[in-house]
Amino acid sequence: MRPLLDTEPAFKASVLKMMLEHVDELPEADEVRRRMEPQVQREIAEASRTQWLPGAWGPAIYEAVAAVLGETGVYELAAEMVTAAPAMPMFQPLVRGVIHIFGREPVELLRAYPHAQKFTARNCGTCEVLFARPTTVRFQHVPELLRRRVWQVGQLAVIEAMLVLAGGSGKVEIDAPEFAATGTIDFLVHT
Repeated sequence: MRPLLDTEPAFKASVLKMMLEHVDELPEADEVRRRMEPQVQREIAEASRTQWLPGAWGPAIYEAVAAVLGETGVYELAAEMVTAAPAMPMFQPLVRGVIHIFGREPVELLRAYPHAQKFTARNCGTCEVLFARPTTVRFQHVPELLRRRVWQVGQLAVIEAMLVLAGGSGKVEIDAPEFAATGTIDFLVHT
């Protein structure tokens, strides 16, 4: 793999490895894996957890899951990653820090989401939380390679799973009339 430019969209290898670990827990794992490029799978497996890998690989994993299990499979995979994260050594300090700073109130915990994005994604757009009615998680400048329905479903699942992780509940609605053209998308959080 050629070295990534500092301006290219990228995900931490730890995130992509975690995605594949969760894929491997699926009964349909072999079928999902067959839909992914072998070289991409090999490079993810061989990468250091702290290495930045191409941003296109995250949606490629989601696309393979969606081809076999539909959007529901993507949603469940993304939500399970959030549910499992607090038990992972890499995420434990982050989770403890977030709870210490922001508390355990479900909507307040969303304040940590932009910080988590900086930790796991690079050049994948900006993320902010707007505390209005409803609370809104807004992404702007999302690069074209991420402007896919599977990315939207994954983000929606992560936000809803964060609410549950904090002991709350809620539904998230996608508001993205210009997403394909502008890379701006709002996730409206109804609690």
